[in-house]
Amino acid sequence: MLFYSHDGTGLGHLRISLGVAKELAARRPAASLLLLTGSLQAPAFDLPSNLDYVKLPAMPLRGLYADLSPAASPSVLRGVVYIREAIAFATVEAFAPHVVVVDHAPAGLFRELARALDWLRVASAPSRLILLMRDITFGPGQTRTIWTNEGIYPLLDNAYDRILVYGSKEIFDPVSEYGMSDRAAAKTRFCGYLAPAPARRSPGQVRAALGAKGRPLVAVSVGGGADGGPLLQAYLQGVARYAPTDLVSYVVAGPLLPEADRLAAEALAADLPGVTLVPFDPDYFAVAAAADVLVSMGGYNSLSESAYLGKRAVVAPRVPGPEEQIIRARRFEQLGLATTIAPEDLDSKLLWQAVLAELERAEPPTIRLSFAGTGTIVDEVIASMPDTARLVPATEG
Repeated sequence: MLFYSHDGTGLGHLRISLGVAKELAARRPAASLLLLTGSLQAPAFDLPSNLDYVKLPAMPLRGLYADLSPAASPSVLRGVVYIREAIAFATVEAFAPHVVVVDHAPAGLFRELARALDWLRVASAPSRLILLMRDITFGPGQTRTIWTNEGIYPLLDNAYDRILVYGSKEIFDPVSEYGMSDRAAAKTRFCGYLAPAPARRSPGQVRAALGAKGRPLVAVSVGGGADGGPLLQAYLQGVARYAPTDLVSYVVAGPLLPEADRLAAEALAADLPGVTLVPFDPDYFAVAAAADVLVSMGGYNSLSESAYLGKRAVVAPRVPGPEEQIIRARRFEQLGLATTIAPEDLDSKLLWQAVLAELERAEPPTIRLSFAGTGTIVDEVIASMPDTARLVPATEG
């Protein structure tokens, strides 16, 4: 089994791929699992004993490979994609997987997986190809443009055997929104949202460790942090001015937060009572479960976790960037599962008005989402496994 997680920036897709891989590893401990990822953070997570990973050069470090593209191309981007594509192809050719599970990018980042997918399709015993799609890829117009320019529609029609959406058709239907064909629609299944991995600590243990017994606790996360500086600044600047004196804040800045934003956040947090600022927490879900209010951007994992916990998140989607977070935040808000602050309106006062209003709410939101995603996806992956022990690649010529 080969998993592909492009992870140009952030941690979301790595967490999603690992969540599925862990469930599969538990149910099929004899399977050989290999993850192909560009994330710098793979070692920070617990990996199953039957899963290893091949590390692609990270996109945030693409400047290291500026002179290594074919014909001395001046494009830094082409340089790192050229290396990533070569490693991906060599891995697929050597590993010859029975089943390939690709998350989010059907052809890989900048089509880096396209040549490997073509090779798999002409192997003597072709692999089963499964595409995982999050609830919202990008905005409809942007997605249609990207998919047209990168030749994604033919891949959906002809290369992939199954298209599994970890989301809800009622919230967002990519088949209609993105103009997928009847052929692609016929192999698409909506699996439900992905339930978070179980917390390692109880809410009581978290509150005791943070000194939050009997005190309000707000948990703030900006995911990987690459574009989380504005939200961190707005929250921390408002603590002294708007927060109750007994309030405890646990703030995860993200390992990919730019250095200037990290230093600014540390300077703001240094003199604030009740504030704990950390770069990363692999057990953040335990803090989220213990918190009274959750503050986040509009990422898939953040919003699905808050809904799973029965909490109405205060959400400030990222900007600039794809429309995906704004669309998701607004759709969740329509269901009563989020309070959304438009990116252009984000400031300390508005953010803290939303936080304080959530602290005062007596009733939790009503959850109307399915969280059967991981189990349903793994059922589909297992159903795709062949009986043969090993594929034999086709001979050249």
